[in-house]
Amino acid sequence: MTIYELLNPEKEYFKGKKAFIFDMDGTLIESMKFWNHPSQYGAHNYPSFQDYIEDKYAKDVVPKKNSIEFLELLHKNRIPVCIASDTPFSTAKDFFKRYDLPSVIDFYIGSDEVGCYKAQSPKIFLEAAKRLGFRPEECVVFEDRLPYCKDVKKLGFSVVGIYDIDCEHQIDEMKQVCTDYVYDIGELMK
Repeated sequence: MTIYELLNPEKEYFKGKKAFIFDMDGTLIESMKFWNHPSQYGAHNYPSFQDYIEDKYAKDVVPKKNSIEFLELLHKNRIPVCIASDTPFSTAKDFFKRYDLPSVIDFYIGSDEVGCYKAQSPKIFLEAAKRLGFRPEECVVFEDRLPYCKDVKKLGFSVVGIYDIDCEHQIDEMKQVCTDYVYDIGELMK
């Protein structure tokens, strides 16, 4: 079954696509508040910021609505999927264990593995496509940050913008830049 046949048939841009690349924070999971507002979530009670953020991933970070179900659907239908994130896997490993994410994705690639953050270069997305075995134009990237959506679009990827409250001020521009924009990833399912 092709991606287009599997998902919402109104999403014509899925035709000919063969793989999905997901950002993690703000796209698949509700974690940005812990990164952007640490003082509101007790960061001062930890020996270091790293201890604080790892504890949040282990106990408090949750998936966004329908994200796990979407990944499970893709995996069940053998659609190649990876996560490409600025967050090192070592930071989020306990979240992955809690939700058994390794069982529904092909691999995880962190910016630490490619030598630069997304803000410096979209290299991580090119590396993800390469590891999946596809060209950028055969992949769809899911991302919540406007600058990264712009970068991947220039590289030939289709890009689905995902709503995140921390990027609410950029919705109008996201809708112009992205191939599609959704408030809930469930909108992409039949």
